[in-house]
Amino acid sequence: MNYEDISVSVAAKVATVTVCRPDKLNCLRDRTADELVDAFRALEADGEARAIVLTGEGRAFGAGYDLSTLSSAEDLRLERVLDEHFNPLIRTMRGLRLPIVAAVNGPCAGVSVGIALAADIPIAGRSAYFYEPFVGLALVPDGGNTLFLPSLAGRVRAGAAVLLGDRIPAADALAWGLVWQVVDDGELMARAIEIASRLAGKSPEALAQSKRLVGAASEAGLSAQLDLERDIQGVLGRSPEVVAAVERFLAQAKSG
Repeated sequence: MNYEDISVSVAAKVATVTVCRPDKLNCLRDRTADELVDAFRALEADGEARAIVLTGEGRAFGAGYDLSTLSSAEDLRLERVLDEHFNPLIRTMRGLRLPIVAAVNGPCAGVSVGIALAADIPIAGRSAYFYEPFVGLALVPDGGNTLFLPSLAGRVRAGAAVLLGDRIPAADALAWGLVWQVVDDGELMARAIEIASRLAGKSPEALAQSKRLVGAASEAGLSAQLDLERDIQGVLGRSPEVVAAVERFLAQAKSG
């Protein structure tokens, strides 16, 4: 698969996968999700890399789903988007034998939060923040957010984050258990590669099976939850509120 939205490099058994849409704050379109799935599977099959660092180019990890890829609100079939593109990405990340370190640089919003939390060891730069804008758009969280957030941060914190839509600064994300470490922005990639290099030096089978056991203990309902997010999002995505909001967004994007 030829990549348009991501880049992949491997050095010293560590693969770096970067979302390369900096002009869009690394918003994700359907193709981006498909490319990430292909890259993760190819890296596992190839065997050269023993660990993966996932990040975004420029000043953002990812600003969620790119609505500007739609031609009209009639294209907003979110159940299809989730079922065919983003749920396979989350399932691939959690089922991958290779450990993934997410280097969260700057804003991380919407489905991008689910992707960051699907990594095995998320770390963040000090300027990073997490943001759940869904309810403000008359939608519900997806990308595994409704499982990852409560299981990591607890029901009360997850509920407030989702219902109020306030930004979660990196320091709070650390205190809530959403990330493993917070480091200075300029040190983020070096620290992520350092962690991935440590992982790359360990037994691949022990890493894979340990990842499997941790997932089995904490995410037994992930697949069913992804399907539930898909079904509810599909219904809400056709509501008059959402259709009108998307039409306003697309009109502003065309005029701007």
